Amino acid sequence: MTQLPAGTPRYGHRARRADAAPPAPSHQPAGRAANRAAGSHARRESGMVGAVVYLVVLVCTAAGVYLAWREGSGGGGRGAVVAGSALLVGAVIRAALPARLAGLLASRHRVTDVLTLTAFGAGLLIAGLVLPRLGPLSAQGRMAASR
Repeated sequence: MTQLPAGTPRYGHRARRADAAPPAPSHQPAGRAANRAAGSHARRESGMVGAVVYLVVLVCTAAGVYLAWREGSGGGGRGAVVAGSALLVGAVIRAALPARLAGLLASRHRVTDVLTLTAFGAGLLIAGLVLPRLGPLSAQGRMAASR
């Protein structure tokens, strides 16, 4: 077996010798590095905007569902109105913001997102406005009132 001189790389390994020069820096124009730094800053900003928008819609919808659950059939309409309004606001925000700023509200195409949020929001809003009025007009309520 032959001995390799000190500092000689083995098969497939790159050894760096002490007298070797450090790797040369890449020659990119200063403007390109500045653009890259500005782009990463813009991505962080867009991520924050999207997260805040999504969290506001999510918290308001959850608050409406909690109100509807807590108050039951007597006051569930208010919770549905809150949740439906939050979803409609989310639809308007999704329609107004570009996809890179919409965050998690942008899960599909813009038209699909807006139509889905609008349909669910309008459904909850209509149910919230109609449900409180149905309570005393139900069949049992009319029968009890006629006696």
